Amino acid sequence: MNPGGITIWRSLRLGRRTGAVLGAVLMTAGLVACNRVGSTGAPVEPGDIKVVTTTTVFADLVANIGGGGRVSVSSIVPPGVGPEDFEPKPDDAKLLRNAELIVSNGVGLDDFLDDLLASGSGGATPRLVLGEGIPALTEDGEANPHFWLDPTLVRDHYVPKIAAKLSEIDPPGRATYEANAQIYAAKLDQLDTELKAKVEQVPPENRKLVTFHDAFPYFAEHFGFDLVGVILENVGQEPTAAELATLVEEVRAANVKAVFSEAQFSPDLTDTLAREAGITNVVTTLFTDALGPPPADTYTGMMTWNVDQIVAALK
Repeated sequence: MNPGGITIWRSLRLGRRTGAVLGAVLMTAGLVACNRVGSTGAPVEPGDIKVVTTTTVFADLVANIGGGGRVSVSSIVPPGVGPEDFEPKPDDAKLLRNAELIVSNGVGLDDFLDDLLASGSGGATPRLVLGEGIPALTEDGEANPHFWLDPTLVRDHYVPKIAAKLSEIDPPGRATYEANAQIYAAKLDQLDTELKAKVEQVPPENRKLVTFHDAFPYFAEHFGFDLVGVILENVGQEPTAAELATLVEEVRAANVKAVFSEAQFSPDLTDTLAREAGITNVVTTLFTDALGPPPADTYTGMMTWNVDQIVAALK
């Protein structure tokens, strides 16, 4: 894959994953105002539209669009935990049974949801798959699902989809959802402008990323980074010594200034790569598939945190 100037990266096999959850609770947003009418014709209390998302990132987006007291949101995957190797528990099925809308990303990110739905939990509940229809970057014919690391894709695809689906389920709330979508889209525009200004602080020759997880192609394309190398591709399989050695040589040849990893993963392989490549600047505190503690506990906060960490390491 080499769209938009992105260098084809060499993906290595998976390193160990910690599974540590960064002390936080399932995201819940209770939001206000007018009632709606249920299927029996009786009034339904505000905040009674129960939305379940696969991750905390999507829960935050739904909470922003659903703001106004009509929606409550919860995430199956807790903060600090990635969805791609998440193993659901019986309690997760209970969330789906009570949901009026299930929101996922699709494109291979949260396939665990299919197992939950196949078990009979929430099978008839309306679904919104946020990644459907978005032009995807691919590697070896496989689409990368991490669209949301480009905030303009969130603005142009995720936000209108959420607003439209909530309006379909709750027609009396349409004006609220559409107004919230406009406000949040403007917030994303401002965020994007601020993040691009920060990236401009990094000399062009230093805008090179080596990451543990293959989450950054949309981020790299949008913000003008060269994605040099990725340590992790598939969960459950560590890179061989030969694969790691090849990546070390590629990183050295590219004169990379720092190596990056997400907080959800063990830093061991990242530290090994950096040490072998002679890189002393190692950042292991990024968040991509899941929100973290403040200030990375919202989507906009997470994006700001990541860019701040990357810029500080590469300047």
